[in-house]
Amino acid sequence: MQAVALIAYAAWVIGVALHHEAWFDEMQAWLLARDNSLGMLVGHYARYEGTPALWHVILWVAVRAGLPFSAIWTLSAACAIAGAAIIVRFAPFPLFLRLGLLASYFYGYQFSVIARGYCLDLLLVPMAAALFPARVDRPLRYALVVGLLANVNVFSFLAAAVLGLELLVRQIAARRIFQRQALAALALAGGCGLFALWTVWQPADNGFLAQTAPQKPLGATLLFLANALFDRGAVWSAVSQAGPEFGIGILLSVMLLGQLVRLALTGRDRALSLALLAAPIMFTAAVYSEPWHAGVFFALIVFVLWINWGNPATDPDDAQARRILIVALSLLEVMQGMQTLHSGIEDIHGSYSAGKPAARAIMAWRNEHPHGRIAAFGMQSFETQPWMPRNEFANYHGGTPKPQYVNWAAGEPWHALPRPAEWSRLLATRPDLVLAAQNWLPSDVKQDPGRAACRAGYGIAQTFAAGMIWRGVVIDNPLILFARATSGPCAKPESSQAPPPA
Repeated sequence: MQAVALIAYAAWVIGVALHHEAWFDEMQAWLLARDNSLGMLVGHYARYEGTPALWHVILWVAVRAGLPFSAIWTLSAACAIAGAAIIVRFAPFPLFLRLGLLASYFYGYQFSVIARGYCLDLLLVPMAAALFPARVDRPLRYALVVGLLANVNVFSFLAAAVLGLELLVRQIAARRIFQRQALAALALAGGCGLFALWTVWQPADNGFLAQTAPQKPLGATLLFLANALFDRGAVWSAVSQAGPEFGIGILLSVMLLGQLVRLALTGRDRALSLALLAAPIMFTAAVYSEPWHAGVFFALIVFVLWINWGNPATDPDDAQARRILIVALSLLEVMQGMQTLHSGIEDIHGSYSAGKPAARAIMAWRNEHPHGRIAAFGMQSFETQPWMPRNEFANYHGGTPKPQYVNWAAGEPWHALPRPAEWSRLLATRPDLVLAAQNWLPSDVKQDPGRAACRAGYGIAQTFAAGMIWRGVVIDNPLILFARATSGPCAKPESSQAPPPA
């Protein structure tokens, strides 16, 4: 049964991943790894991405081993399948809960199909949980996993810091702190943690957060919990996180978290468990989070469940609470499993990214018009870059062949997250062709792109449909190719005879 379930899970992940079109975050990490030395990648560029560099290092090695960008999904799928095997084989939960975890949203789709560094959490967190009981007697392997975990992302770094500190306390309590293996383990975990802190330390000129809107602490926290657990009541609906359905999701999430806390309080690792749950919530409230960061929290919830599952039920209330927790977890797995299925179906039949067809159109036009000026607007326009042999955008570094990745430095004149006023300023430079991400266009242009473009002296040459997927909900994210009009009602008197796209 376990082997059949694992084979079915692997077939699902690979099948969906083969149809998935990589989007901006996947290509950004790949291009950074492809176009930089290891020293520049780790010591400079990774910190602008707001993350430690382990994923970038893996990509750096993969690129030089010959892995093409079209196969980047093999890395995330491998991590997910290996992590799933650990859960199925070693997790202390009943079999139906172990198998249900494979269908959960982050294991079944978000971190397994979409190739980003978060896939490493799917592997390293179960590894840490499996090694946790023997961490005092055999600390070296556990410390290595904790050290690697610190280098995955900021939320994993927080978890690794908690786990590393707990390992230190346990070694002291066991009076093993001066034994060679304990010292080596603590040095390894501490060294990896310090290295992660160095790589992620934010430069003064990182312009990413300056381009994003601030978050309200309470709202961000509730959204974080819902994104990790129950995000809405009607899980198959096409409406995400709005109205009463969202309220139901928050209520269910808080109730499940409460049951988890109650379980943790019955065991000897209560301080560790509460710290693992509190650290990402506090970071979200105080600093920043994106929806997918909740997947790391989900993995940590699995870890806390894992290490506390054997806690004794000392009275009838504890036994009743355990039964309620099992029912709640079963409901969570069913609801997230439906969202996993919905997301996979949408990814197979739709286009997650329009980068590849847009790149083909740009290169076809470039071959016919080698001296034309092409401009890019909005970060999704850069989803074309892995599919083109060089940077073709004249408004990015003057059209030089490299770099093809986004530079997040505050002094970078091209903004991946542009403000609406930047659109009119771009058109005032009169490029022949503009590839624009619809999401970043001014509201009046988004409402009627054709009419707005005509007023500016442009026409729509082609639209490339795409839609990102979150919990089964498709979020339209098309690219629009605008061409400068040289004749007809949209042509401006000052327009020169620049050729339109073929």
